[in-house]
Amino acid sequence: MSTSEKAFALVKAVLTYQERMNGLEKKLAALSDGLTRLADSHVSLRDRVSTIEGYLRGRRDAAAASDLPRIEG
Repeated sequence: MSTSEKAFALVKAVLTYQERMNGLEKKLAALSDGLTRLADSHVSLRDRVSTIEGYLRGRRDAAAASDLPRIEG
């Protein structure tokens, strides 16, 4: 293998690695976007669950208060 063939093979290998790195960068960017959307969905779901829990707690407390016997006076 001549020197020029070795140099060409080296350039080809470098370009191939560069293409792979570009592909990885795109995949990492897509993963980052996906994680951001997942985190936003998690926050939204947590808020909705907290609202439902608050509603249920209020209903439970109201029902418990109405079950207490009242002293007429």
